[in-house]
Amino acid sequence: MLAWLKKWRRWLLWLAALGLLVGWGLTWALDSPPRPALAERDGIEKAAVHVSGMACGLFTEGSGFMVEPGLVLTNAHVLAGVEQITVSAANGESEIGVLVGFDPGRDIAAVQLPTLSTSPGTSLLTSVALAPMVARAADVGDVATVDADDGLAFVPFEVTRRILATGRDFYAQETEGRDVLEIRSLLTAGDSGAALVNADGEVVGMVFAVARGQPDQGYALDRNEIAEFFAEIDRTPLPTPPCRTR
Repeated sequence: MLAWLKKWRRWLLWLAALGLLVGWGLTWALDSPPRPALAERDGIEKAAVHVSGMACGLFTEGSGFMVEPGLVLTNAHVLAGVEQITVSAANGESEIGVLVGFDPGRDIAAVQLPTLSTSPGTSLLTSVALAPMVARAADVGDVATVDADDGLAFVPFEVTRRILATGRDFYAQETEGRDVLEIRSLLTAGDSGAALVNADGEVVGMVFAVARGQPDQGYALDRNEIAEFFAEIDRTPLPTPPCRTR
C-alpha cells in the first residue's frame, strides 16, 4: 500500500489541487451577482464613455455615460482640477469636453460635448434613459465601464441595500445626506462614474467608490440624485474646479 501511495503521490496531489481550483471557480460563479441578459444589448453600449485628464500634475480617469445629446455625466472627483477634459467613446474616438456642472457633495459632474453626438443616425454616442423607479435590495444588473485600452466592459452587480450617506466630500467639506446604493460587484478605482444598468437598459445609479479592503463592495449614487443634479444644471461653462484635497 505504501509503495502504491509513493508511486501515485504526485498524481494525487495534482488531482487535489485541480479539485480545489474547480471548487473555487464554482463558488465564485455561484456567489457572483446574476447577470441580466438584456443590459449588453441596450443603449448603454453607445452611451458609455471614458473620461480623463491631468489634474495638478496627476493623471485622472473614470467612466461616464450620456444622458442627453451632447451631455455626459461622470463623478466630480474624476474632474477636480482637470483643465482639459478628454471624453472617449468605447471605440476610442475622443474629443475635448466642457465642464457645465459640478457638485462635489453628490460627487457628480456634467460635461458638454461639441461633436461626438451631433445628429441622430450619425453620432458616435447616443443617450441612455434613467430608470423610472429607484433600485431596491436584491435588484441586479450590469456596471458599464469603459477602459482606455480595453474599451467597453460589463461587470454584474447586485444591490445589497439603500442608504442615506452623510459625511465629508473630497474637499473635506461637510455634505448633506445623499441617497446611495450599496452594491456587490467586482470594481476598480478606474470605474468611477460608470452607469449601473438594469435589465431594461436603464440607469439606476452611478458608481462613485469602492469599499476599502472589500473589493467586492461598491457604492453608487442613486438615480434620484442623478435626476436632481441633471435638472439643476443650465449648461453654462464652468471654471476649472480645485484639485482634490482628500
